[in-house]
Amino acid sequence: MQTVDLHIENAQILDVFNQAFELGELWVDQGQIVSQESEPDWQAQTNIDAQGQYLVPGLIDAHVHIESSLLNPLEFGRLLLKNGVTTVFADPHEIASVAGLAGLEYMFKAAEQSPLNIYYMLPSSVPATDFERTGAVLAAKDLRSLYQNPNVAGLAEVMDYPALQNPNSDLVQKIKDAQAAGKHVDGHLAGLDKKGLATYRNYQIETDHEASSATEAKDRIHAGLRVFIREGTVERDEINLLPALNAANQGRMSFATDDKTASDLLGEGSINYNVALAIQHGVPAAQAYTLASFNAAQAHHLDQVGALAPGYQADFVLLDDLNQAQVQQVWVAGQAVSFQSQPGPAFENPPINFELKLADFNLPLKTDQKSHIIEIMPGHITTRHQQVQLKTVDGNFVPDANYAKILVAERYHNLGHGLGVIAGLKMRAGAIASTIAHDSHNLIVAGVNDQDMLTAANYLKGIGGGQVLVNQGQITALPLTIGGLMSTQPYETVVAQHQQLLQAYRTISDLDFDPFLTLSFMALPVIPSLKITDQGLFDFDHFQFINIQD
Repeated sequence: MQTVDLHIENAQILDVFNQAFELGELWVDQGQIVSQESEPDWQAQTNIDAQGQYLVPGLIDAHVHIESSLLNPLEFGRLLLKNGVTTVFADPHEIASVAGLAGLEYMFKAAEQSPLNIYYMLPSSVPATDFERTGAVLAAKDLRSLYQNPNVAGLAEVMDYPALQNPNSDLVQKIKDAQAAGKHVDGHLAGLDKKGLATYRNYQIETDHEASSATEAKDRIHAGLRVFIREGTVERDEINLLPALNAANQGRMSFATDDKTASDLLGEGSINYNVALAIQHGVPAAQAYTLASFNAAQAHHLDQVGALAPGYQADFVLLDDLNQAQVQQVWVAGQAVSFQSQPGPAFENPPINFELKLADFNLPLKTDQKSHIIEIMPGHITTRHQQVQLKTVDGNFVPDANYAKILVAERYHNLGHGLGVIAGLKMRAGAIASTIAHDSHNLIVAGVNDQDMLTAANYLKGIGGGQVLVNQGQITALPLTIGGLMSTQPYETVVAQHQQLLQAYRTISDLDFDPFLTLSFMALPVIPSLKITDQGLFDFDHFQFINIQD
């Protein structure tokens, strides 16, 4: 009699190769599936009768920034595992932009302690461009040795498209180093035409998560790229992309969240939400779960992950509700997952260095000229570049519920700030601020009251980073003392603090989406169309800084 670790019977098991569910059983030993047949001469230390429930491979997030959840990697893993996600491919360029190699080392150590399979794609762009100043610079030589880490799968989203035009650029060397180490490279092709897609493919870059329409998705697949269908807190692209999915190209698509807060991960879910949304819009369940597991594994060259068959890693999920992707139990490497909170490794938080005074929020404008302003596009990280006539008093811009001030201050070496105007926050009073400002994570603050803006900025400086709302001097805050990006607290505490922030925002605005995550992308100059960095307003379409008035 052969003894193995685990036997699950009477389960509707997903066959990702034929995209069908079949009533059957699984035998697991030493973290691996060893049989899916009846084995009368075997016995198991643990036996489970699934009673006809559905068993699917562990879900995979093909591209995510852990830092955007506001959680440290251990709490992030704890929450994702509850959602049936057993593997993620994370780009840690947020913490790397703040703390460089020390930030990466922290993420590596935390991953070792987590039952979640965390694979890192090394950040390709620290800094993302020369148009913002950051806390660290990671050149090709700094990353080269890190490919020896077994949890490093490749090079993360290549964002600096102009650098690809120069074969001698350091970015091109990073791509070559990754490929020489036997790793693959992710892309970031926002706003690019077919010629731009071809440029990426000529460097053997394999994936993209920036498609926002079915046409863009098909163009990427036509160019030989794999498409990650993104559904995050702000980037709500999935419904627009699903019409591109068909029998011929389904193997080229998988799911990603990219950026999703702990509140949404708890309230909506992670990749399980992507799956449920796909099913809701007509995608067969077997196909949706295959995209969420096997396809993602294949996109990232994980040959023994993502299927329930002999020889595959025993990562799987038992579901209460197939169509809603409701998770009952999760196994990683054949072990039932415990969802207990545990402390992570220590992190030395870099100090925040900027100096602002009330006069820095003055914005002089000529009354006879229109001004360039940033207009938020709800549900997207892209913006509209508008020119409007703004209200002034004594030659200075006066904000209102339609137009707020926005300021980005360089927070590492006190090198200055950029000041502009943003539409779409619908603020009737107060200010909000954050040390999450992609990708360099300088301090970003927006508001309609200068004193509240200054109070918000200085408050975050004093606590070491986070998110804050100030209204007539009253403060509601979420401390993020791991690089100004992540909390040391359990996810339940972080979600409660985040909800308090959102509730406080609802008292000064009727905005129906997360203003803090939206604000964090207003400083990202590699995304269309008008953004603001610590150096001023940046016009993506012409790839240059502009004055607020010509």
